[in-house]
This record gives sequence, structure tokens and C-alpha cells, in this order.
Amino acid sequence: MTSQTVKTSNTGLLYGTIGGLAMIVFTLCLYLAGVKAFGNMMLGLLGYAIIITVAVLAATKQKQLNGGYLPFGAALKTVFTVFVLAFLLQTIFNYVLLNYIDTSFRDSLTQLTIEKTEALLRKFGAPESEIEKTLQSMSSTDSYSIKNLFLGFGMMCIVSFLIALIVAAIVKKNKPAFDESKLFNNEGDAPRQRI
Repeated sequence: MTSQTVKTSNTGLLYGTIGGLAMIVFTLCLYLAGVKAFGNMMLGLLGYAIIITVAVLAATKQKQLNGGYLPFGAALKTVFTVFVLAFLLQTIFNYVLLNYIDTSFRDSLTQLTIEKTEALLRKFGAPESEIEKTLQSMSSTDSYSIKNLFLGFGMMCIVSFLIALIVAAIVKKNKPAFDESKLFNNEGDAPRQRI
């Protein structure tokens, strides 16, 4: 294992942990604000803005550690590690919060989700039979079981990989193939050839 690989891994793990803790604090704030805040899609997007910012900071730090250069592969590894670790920590926290700390909050959140889904289906003119079938399915499914939360985590990893590709493409900076400063002498002239 090269020293660059170790540095890349450490940066991703460090910032992934920071991102995970930031997501846990954000989730805790939403929890304390109540069920409506916790289930608000727009506030949820703010959480993603937080983790994307942390991922960009990690890639920038990795570039700094590598002397101002960061190949695409190393940038992708750093950014994706941040996403995966942060969302893993948040998923574990959500599981503990909703299944052990406050199960009544989980039930209220499920009820709010059912009500929002029903309103959305009616807005789009879904048939009554489809609405009833969907709501019955939602009522009988535990959306916050470990299986469903980690299924959501897996989906977030897929989406995060796509975002990581974009971030890595933006922050990457390849090292030049040769040192341009050696092509010219001190006065900026081309070097003299030896005979």
C-alpha cells in the first residue's frame, strides 16, 4: 500500500466521520423540531447540501496533501468514502432513534407519510382502489426496520456515487506529464542544446 493510498483513505474516513456526525446533529435537530420538520422534504435536501459540502472539503484537503494535485480516481475514492461513511452513521442513528429511543415518534412519522401520500395520490387523480391498496400496504410495512433503512442506505450509495463522480470531475487536477520549468533557462529562453 502506497503512502498516497493511506493518505486518501485517512482523509475520506476523517471527513466521512465528520460528515456523519454533522448529519446526526442535523437529524437530531429535525427530531427536536417535531414530526413535520423531520418529514419535510425540503429540509431533508438541506442535509444533502451539508454532506456534499463536507465531501468537497475532503477532496480539497486531499488535493492540498498531494501538493495541489489530485487525480480523478483518488478524488472519487475520497468523496465517495465521505458519502458512504456519513450516510452509514446517519442510518444507524435513525435506526436507534426510531426503533429504541422514541417509537411513538416513528409511529407519528409513519402516519404523516401515509397522509402525505394519500393527498398526493388524490391530487394526481389516482383511482380510489389504488389509493386504498397503497395506503394499506404502507400501514402494514415497517418503513423503519433495519432491512428497509439499509435498503434506503443502499439506494443513497448509488445516488451518492453519481454525485461523487461529478464532484471528483470538478475538483480533480492531474499532475503534468513533465516539469515545464526545466524546459527553459532562467531568462525564459529555450535551453541550449549540447553538441
